[in-house]
Amino acid sequence: MITFRPNPHTLHVHASEAEPGRFDWTIRRDDTVIRQSVRSFGSRGATEADGDAALRRVTAQWQRS
Repeated sequence: MITFRPNPHTLHVHASEAEPGRFDWTIRRDDTVIRQSVRSFGSRGATEADGDAALRRVTAQWQRS
């Protein structure tokens, strides 16, 4: 039997506060920051791609627990 559990993690892409014109990502669970980008990215697309890869790793770890 397969039980569906909605993913409680969300990916947020936002303008970098430290480096204007660049973007950062944050993964949150219940408004708590779980992980965030270590560096800023020059485009929203690159930020989303890197953040999505991190979100997949976090989700896989969450599903194993």
